[in-house]
Amino acid sequence: MDLPTRLRDVHRRPGAYGIDGSYGNYVAFINGGDAATDGELLRGFRSWLAERLGHGTNLVWWALVQEICVSEAGVRSHAPLDNDDLCECMFRLLNEYLVEDAT
Repeated sequence: MDLPTRLRDVHRRPGAYGIDGSYGNYVAFINGGDAATDGELLRGFRSWLAERLGHGTNLVWWALVQEICVSEAGVRSHAPLDNDDLCECMFRLLNEYLVEDAT
């Protein structure tokens, strides 16, 4: 199973992967996958996110995702997003990056 397909499955069936469906659990799971691949899973993702946002090169990828999602939702900076909306946005961004990176 290719990575984008696997990530869609993780998002669709979090319980099958031991995830409770929270943003923090998804982040931990994805970071674990990145560590298991010696950083290859997310290589370049953080800089791609910072470039897309236009700032934030000093932030970790999951904080950049939150900033982008808040910005796209049109809410005030640091306003909390609904967990489901944040997770949807994160998986969309991951998929966009992986598809773009594969080309």
